Amino acid sequence: MSNILLGLQTVASVNVLLFLVVGCVVGLVIGALPGLTGNMAIALMVPMTFGMEPSVGLAFLAAIYCSSIYGGSISAILLGIPGTISSFATTLDGYPLAKKGKAGLALGTSTMASVFGGLFSAIVLMFLTPVLAEVALKFGPGEYFAVSLLGIACITSISGDNIPKGLLSGMIGLLIAVIGMDPQNGYPRLTFGNMNLLSGIGLVPSLIGLFGVVSVLKTAEACKRVKTNNTMPEVDNVWIGWKECFRQLPTWIRGSVIGTIVGIIPGAGTNVATFMAYDMEKKMSKDPDSFGKGNVIGVAAPESANNAVTGGSLVPLLALGVPGNSTSALFLGAIMIHGMRTGPVFFTEHPDVIYGLFIAIIIANIIMAPLGIFILRYMKTILSVPEELLAGIILAFCVTGVFAIATNPFDVLVLIIFGLIGYFCYKFKIPTAPMIVAMVLGSMTENNLRQALVASKGSWDFLYKQPITLTVLIIAVGSFFFPFIAAKVKKMKAAKAK
Repeated sequence: MSNILLGLQTVASVNVLLFLVVGCVVGLVIGALPGLTGNMAIALMVPMTFGMEPSVGLAFLAAIYCSSIYGGSISAILLGIPGTISSFATTLDGYPLAKKGKAGLALGTSTMASVFGGLFSAIVLMFLTPVLAEVALKFGPGEYFAVSLLGIACITSISGDNIPKGLLSGMIGLLIAVIGMDPQNGYPRLTFGNMNLLSGIGLVPSLIGLFGVVSVLKTAEACKRVKTNNTMPEVDNVWIGWKECFRQLPTWIRGSVIGTIVGIIPGAGTNVATFMAYDMEKKMSKDPDSFGKGNVIGVAAPESANNAVTGGSLVPLLALGVPGNSTSALFLGAIMIHGMRTGPVFFTEHPDVIYGLFIAIIIANIIMAPLGIFILRYMKTILSVPEELLAGIILAFCVTGVFAIATNPFDVLVLIIFGLIGYFCYKFKIPTAPMIVAMVLGSMTENNLRQALVASKGSWDFLYKQPITLTVLIIAVGSFFFPFIAAKVKKMKAAKAK
């Protein structure tokens, strides 16, 4: 309880509250604009947090994260184009509702469901993460090696439909992770005599390149195409009323539980949560045929689930120091900029920062409700901003933000190179999420493995002598091969259906 009060004290300042509001606005607008993602927004803003207090910077990023997920539903409902990948399921019923003249009902449902899901996962994050961190205090290098390996094993789950390309992306990420000095003997690896590479590839410049620069290149490519003008429906009153809120409450609870659990599982992602929640409500409905034709529950279910993923996805990062997806990897970069480490030590060394983050996520979700309702009035103006103008602003943020961190021109070069790598992956449909996870966890896995081998005097018996290590390794192996098995079963079912 004392730590929660400490977190409240940390957040209870005009500076933090102001950045929470600004973060919500930035995330909401960027999430609503098709083609721009919350990850890109976070990547762009990470360098800006360098000059802030850690509690302020992390609160700012948390607000962007939460509101960008919700913002994706706005264009999904009004244009039939999901602003973020996580809002794809929302288009199934949100857009038909808007075409029926019920855009206000759909947007209001999205707002309230998103706020509920975000608050639910934030409370779980606050009370579950410290428990996991206490357990992790008993971990040694062997256990942390197994946990890191579990994170890397999830690259098959986040590879999408093409697992071989996902594995290729992960291998590239691991190769990038070994660049720099050997952690044991200090011998330079893959530096090619360049002094700038001795400390490895900078995480922030590479992530901004993969998200920000790629977004600009995609926009430049899209500007050459013939544009189609989608007429947005008029938005009436977006407040759905308390009676409708109570009617949808069971759906919000089920979606929030699914989203939080899926978020905690490394590599699962928001798409899994949204479609699981949508499918559950459709199966439980007395009128399943109405789904896909404008059923408001078809909006409430995925929106509560995808916002519940936000808090859940930060649990493994903050408790164990293992980012389970690209968003938590961005948060890890922000935490590292301020010279802090995630995991159990975070709770002992910086309780004010971490509990301040918990409270900030709760407040950000509360701010989303009135802010979203207010901004919805101006969505026609926001969604009509020229893509060319947005691309120029984003590129300027990318370059200045990366250079400002260490005032090193080499970081700008890293930004450009990773932007080209990301665009190459986009053109050849190679997922970049496995690469990001491998880049972040590669050095962590190597360090813990080598420390474990030193402690065991070169013996590999630590892999099976420690029950926790063995259990996590078994889960990691299962996690790695599960997508292959699932794909095989799906093909067998399809063959039988024919």
